[in-house]
Amino acid sequence: MNDLEALLVDHIAEHGPIGFDDYVDHALYAPGLGFYGRGGGAGRRRDFLTSPEVGPLFGAVVARALDSWWDSLARPDPYVVVEAGAGPGSLARAVLAAAPRCASALQLVLVEAAEVQWATHPEGATSRAELPGPGELGPGPVVVLANELLDNLPFGLVELTEHGWCELHVGAAPAADASIAGGGLVEVLVPLDARRAGWCWGRAGRAAPVGTRLPVQAAAAVWLDAALGLAGEGGRVVVVDYASSTREMARRPWEEWVRTYAGHGRAGHPLRDPGSCDITVEVAVDQLATVAPPDRDRSQAEFLAAHGIRELVAEGAARWRAEGAAGGLAAIAGRSRVHEADALTDPAGLGAFRVLEWDT
Repeated sequence: MNDLEALLVDHIAEHGPIGFDDYVDHALYAPGLGFYGRGGGAGRRRDFLTSPEVGPLFGAVVARALDSWWDSLARPDPYVVVEAGAGPGSLARAVLAAAPRCASALQLVLVEAAEVQWATHPEGATSRAELPGPGELGPGPVVVLANELLDNLPFGLVELTEHGWCELHVGAAPAADASIAGGGLVEVLVPLDARRAGWCWGRAGRAAPVGTRLPVQAAAAVWLDAALGLAGEGGRVVVVDYASSTREMARRPWEEWVRTYAGHGRAGHPLRDPGSCDITVEVAVDQLATVAPPDRDRSQAEFLAAHGIRELVAEGAARWRAEGAAGGLAAIAGRSRVHEADALTDPAGLGAFRVLEWDT
C-alpha cells in the first residue's frame, strides 16, 4: 500500500467512503502524491504522448489557427490566449517557434496544476481548473485552448444495478480482504435518489441493461462554463480531446472509456496504487452541451486540414528535396512533417480526437 492509498484508507475509515470524483482528484493531483502532483504526465521521457509531443507540426498548425482567429477579430492588441492544462508547455513553445503573424500582439497564459506555469502576461490563474476571471487579462476577447484537459478533470461514475441506479463510491477494504486483493480500496455502490436516477435513465436510455455504467462529468461542465465566461464577447473556446456521448459509452464496457496510463502503456484498475498512473475518461459532448452546444464539432484531422496542415507538410517536403541534409536542422524538420502529419491525422489514433469550438 503506497502513501497516498494509506492516507485515503485512513480518511475513509474515519469519515466513510468518498465519491469516485473525489478519489480521482486525489489520485491525480494530491501534492507530492498524485500522478501529476509527483511529476507524471506528457512527454517522451514521461508517461504518454499528446499531439504537441509528436513534434512541432501540431503547434505550427495551431499558430495558423490563432492567426486566422486574430484576423477575424480585426487583429486586437493585446491578443490574449489562455492554454489550460498546458503540461510541460510543448504546445506553447511550438506555437511561438512557428512565428505566427500575431506574435507581436500575442499574450499567452499557460495554466497548469495549481499555478500559472509560464506566461507572457503578468496575470494568471491559481488552479488547474480555475481560469482567470473575466477582465483579469486585459481588454478584449480571449481565446481559451484546452488540449487533453477535460478527460483529466475529476468525474463520477454511476451503475445500474438490479435495484436501480447507484453512484460508485470508494471505500476501504477490510484488512484481510485488502491483502488478498492487493489493495486497500474497493468500490461501494450507493443508491441514487429519483431525480438523479432520472438523469441516468435519460442519458443511458430505458433499454440499458443491469451493469451499465455512465460517467458523470460535472467538473468538465463547470470548467466549460468558466471558460465561456472568460472568453467574453467575440472570444472562442477550443477543446481537443477524445470524446463520445453518454449514450454511446453506456453501450460499451466502462474499461474502454475509463483508461489508465503510465510509462507509455496502459495501466491497471484505477483503484490500484493511486497516484501511480493517469486516470482519464472520454469526454461526453452531450454533457458539455447542457452548458452550451459547441458551434463546431469535427475530428482533429478535419481541424488540422482546415488550418493548413497539408500546406505545411508540402512546404517541408519541398525544402527537404531542395536542400537535403545540407539544409541542416530546418530541412530535416521539414522532412519529419510527413511522419508527424500521419500520426496527427491517423483515423485510428490522434486524428479521431474531436475538436470542439464555442464562439462567444
